Amino acid sequence: MARIIPVLTLILAVVTARVAKSESPKEVLAQINKDSFGNSVLSVLQLQLATGGPVGEIQILLNNIASQLNGDQKKADKVHESDTVAFEKIIADLEQEIAYHQTQIVALSNLRDSTTEALGEAEAEVRVVTSDIANNEKSFADESATRQSQHETWVRKDAEHVDQMDAIDEASKIVQHLQAGVAFAQLKSRFEKVQAKLMESKHALFKPLINALTQLASKVDNKSIIKILELLAQIRQQLVASRASLLATEERQAANWEVQSGHLQEEHKRLVERKAFLENSIVQFKVTIQEAVEDLEDQTLFLEDAEDSLAIQERWAAEQESQYEAQTFEREQQLEVVERLQEVLTQKMSAASEFLEIREEVF
Repeated sequence: MARIIPVLTLILAVVTARVAKSESPKEVLAQINKDSFGNSVLSVLQLQLATGGPVGEIQILLNNIASQLNGDQKKADKVHESDTVAFEKIIADLEQEIAYHQTQIVALSNLRDSTTEALGEAEAEVRVVTSDIANNEKSFADESATRQSQHETWVRKDAEHVDQMDAIDEASKIVQHLQAGVAFAQLKSRFEKVQAKLMESKHALFKPLINALTQLASKVDNKSIIKILELLAQIRQQLVASRASLLATEERQAANWEVQSGHLQEEHKRLVERKAFLENSIVQFKVTIQEAVEDLEDQTLFLEDAEDSLAIQERWAAEQESQYEAQTFEREQQLEVVERLQEVLTQKMSAASEFLEIREEVF
C-alpha cells in the first residue's frame, strides 16, 4: 500500500499535464508511458498486476485522493471568500479615506483665507480694549483701597473681642475651680495671666471685674465668687453683642462695596476677558494659518499615499484571484484525472492490462 501512494502521485502529475479528455484508456496510458516518470509508474502497476495485487487498493487510494482534493477546494473557497470580504472592506476604507483627504484639501484652503481676514480685525480691536481696561482699573483701585481699610479695621477689632472673650472664659473656669474648693495657690499662675490680659485691654467694661478679681486674690469666699461669676456672664454677653454689632457693620460695608464696585468689576471682567479672547485669537489665528498651509501639504501627500495603497490593493486582489482560479482549475484537472484513472482501472481494466503486456520499457 505504501508503494502505491507515490505511484498515484506521479500518475496525477503526468496525466494532468498531458492527457486530453477524448483519449481512450490505451491512449491515456500510452502518453504516460512516453514520459520517464510515467514509464516507471506503469512498471510498478505492471508488477502489481503480474503479482496479483488487488485493484481495490488502488481504487481506495484514488477515492481518498478525490476526497482530499474536494476538501482542499472547500478550504480554498472559504479562504477566498474571507479574503474577498476583507479586500472589499479595505477598498471601501481606502475610497472613503481618499474622499476625506479631498474634502480636507478644500476645507483647509478656505480656512487659510478666512482666518487671514479675521486676524486683521482682531488686531485692531485689541488696541481699543487695552485703553478701556486702563481707565477701569484706575477707578477700581481708588474704591478698593477705601474698602480694604474698613475691612482691616474690623479684623483688628474682631480679634480683640475674641481675645477678650477667651480671657473671660478662662476667668470663669478659674473662679469655678475656686468655688469647687481648689486652693488659690494652685490656680495662682493662671489667675495672674488672666488678670494681666484683662488689664492690658484698658477697656472700661473690665474695671469692676479687675477690682473684684483683685479682692478675690486676697480673700476667697463664696459670696464674692457668685458675684464675680455673675459679672463675668454679663461682660461676656456684652462682648458677644459688641462683636455681633461690629460684624453687622462689616457685612453692611461689604454689601455696599459689592454694589458699588459691581459695575466696575463686571466691566473690568468683560474687558479683560475680551482682550484675552482677542489675544488668544490672534495667536490661534497665526497658528491656524501656519497649520493650514502645512496641513494642505500633508493632506496632498496623504491623498497620494491612499491612491497608491488603493492601486496596490487592487493589484494584490487581482493576483490572489488569479492564483485562486489557477489552483481551482488545477484541482479540477486532477479530479478529472482521478475519475479517468478509476475508469481505466475498473471498467476498462482489460485494455489497461493488454497495453501493459505489449508496452516497451523506456529504460
